Amino acid sequence: MPNDIAVIPPTAVYRLMWNPPLSPVVVAGIVRMINSTVPEGGTLGYAQPLDQHTAAGFIESLDCRIQGGDTHMLMGMAGSEPAFFVLMTQSGMPNCRHRAELSKGVVYPSHRGRGLLRLALAEIVARAHDLGVEQFELDVRENSRAHRLWQQMGFSTWGVVEDYARVNGRVHRGHYMRQSVVELAERLRLQLEGEGVSC
Repeated sequence: MPNDIAVIPPTAVYRLMWNPPLSPVVVAGIVRMINSTVPEGGTLGYAQPLDQHTAAGFIESLDCRIQGGDTHMLMGMAGSEPAFFVLMTQSGMPNCRHRAELSKGVVYPSHRGRGLLRLALAEIVARAHDLGVEQFELDVRENSRAHRLWQQMGFSTWGVVEDYARVNGRVHRGHYMRQSVVELAERLRLQLEGEGVSC
C-alpha cells in the first residue's frame, strides 16, 4: 500500500471547514487529492500528477479566488488529514448572483464510499442559503465516476459539448448540469429519511 494512503476507520468523524488557511498540510492534501484522479483519466483536468510549479500555480490561483470572495472552498478533514474538497463559486455578475458553480470536487480514494458526497452537499446547501444562491451548475466528463454521482444526486444535463476534453489522444464529451438548491435540499432530506436519519 502506498505510504500516502491513510486507512481511516469507518467510524471516523469528518470535520468540515469553509476556506481553511492554506497551510502546508492543507496544500499537500489538495495536491494529493488532485493527483489521485490522474489514474482515473485526469477528470479534474490534469492528465499527469501536478509537478511543483503547476501545483504552486494552482494554489496561488485558488487563494486569489477565495480572497476575491466569490469562491468558497469546503474541505473535509479526517483528523489532521484532508479527505475531500470542493469549490463553490458564486457568479460575479450582479444579475446572476443566484447561480453558483460547483467544481474540483474530489474525495481521496481511501475515504470513498462513506457518504461524504451527501455530507458535503448538505453543507453546501446550507452555505448557498446564506449566500442567496438558488441554483447549482457544474460541468463533467461524460460517463466518468463523477458524472454518475452527480446524476444520482439529481443533477440533470442541459447541454453537451462533443469536444469537451482530450486525454491521451481520445476526445471525451462533456455534460453541463444543473439543479436548484431547493430540489437538492429536498432530495437530501428524503434520502436521510429513507435511512431513518433525522435531519
